[in-house]
Amino acid sequence: MRHVSLGLLLALTWAAAPGTAQRGRGSDDFAPTVILISFDGWRWDYDTKAPAPNLRSLIDRGVRAEHLIPSFPSKTFPNHYTIVTGLYPGHHGIVANTIRDPETGRRFTRAVLRELRDPMWWGGEPIWVGAERQGQTTAAMFWVGTEGPIRGIQPRYWHPYDESYSPTARVDQVLRWLDLPAPERPTFITLYFSEVDSAGHEDGPESPAVREAIRRTDGYLGRLLRGLDRRGLMSAVNVVVVSDHGMASVDATRVIVLDDFISLEDGEVVDLNPTVGLFPRRGRENAVYGALAGAHPRLSIYRRAETPERWHYRDHPRIPPIVGVADEGWQVLRRGALDAVRARAERGEGGQHGYDPTLLSMRGILVAAGPAFKRGVTVPALENVHIYNALAQILGITPASNDGDIAVARSLLR
Repeated sequence: MRHVSLGLLLALTWAAAPGTAQRGRGSDDFAPTVILISFDGWRWDYDTKAPAPNLRSLIDRGVRAEHLIPSFPSKTFPNHYTIVTGLYPGHHGIVANTIRDPETGRRFTRAVLRELRDPMWWGGEPIWVGAERQGQTTAAMFWVGTEGPIRGIQPRYWHPYDESYSPTARVDQVLRWLDLPAPERPTFITLYFSEVDSAGHEDGPESPAVREAIRRTDGYLGRLLRGLDRRGLMSAVNVVVVSDHGMASVDATRVIVLDDFISLEDGEVVDLNPTVGLFPRRGRENAVYGALAGAHPRLSIYRRAETPERWHYRDHPRIPPIVGVADEGWQVLRRGALDAVRARAERGEGGQHGYDPTLLSMRGILVAAGPAFKRGVTVPALENVHIYNALAQILGITPASNDGDIAVARSLLR
């Protein structure tokens, strides 16, 4: 594992403040470079909800998908990892935000760093692993999967996820990486912002809080673009903005209480709201399935082998034997969580994602501009598994086996 600390990295940079190092030096020594940016929870139509001039500027000089279709479940960890591997969650193994591995009995959650950093969880080959393995340098200003050595490899520069690390500091770190001399400079960099998702959960997708988060997040993009411009890199660096999912409105009147239909002693509920991922106790499989199937008109329940084919959510052993998903706007909760939902309802609507990816409310964004991308073009909606092949082609690396279609990836590129 090669972890370069921030202190050492600062010592390597050519100037302490972004924007001053090699001002206007141009891009003669730049290899094909990609900055992959996640606006977590940015729904496909959010640029119409509040001013987003910097995202609009990328759209005007680049390519945009009408929508970016997430994979099932439309949640954060599965889809961030799908974007960088080109594999559906049912193939790469990050099948939810919370996972149980039946072979070992271990449980994966975002809060347990030991599990988060264990390579056993991470299937496939993320783009930074392929790039590093093929002689390039990569960096991560946060991204799902970058904190552990997948196939023994991490980005050369990376930082453990820390919500308190300010968005402007994140941008400035990316610019410092671009200021490194060519032998140390990364060709692939990730950048992550979560404010829009947080506001959507707390206040709902139509709220003033989301509009303010849109404005702020677009401002972080603007800070990056101004930094690139000062360095003469606007025509050299490819900027790719994606989101992992959209957001739907929820409230306390549309709640399915799981305890009303089964005893929680009948099995282990691993994933909940608005999905259900349940490992029944041995000998209780048929009884639990029978109790849930058809129990509520707003809840669809499947055996793993019978989930919709379009989800590609049948093959991996970590997919629970019983899988469910609520209708748009409905939540599936345990009775003990109702008080929190009602308290939120007193403040107004909230928001949720994880629903069927065919829903328009779950769609995200894909906007990309730079020397590799078409200019002033909008392409039809596409699934996020196709992004990986486009990144690999730009970087000039051989892609790992994946679920994407190279023809779809090439529709984005010059």
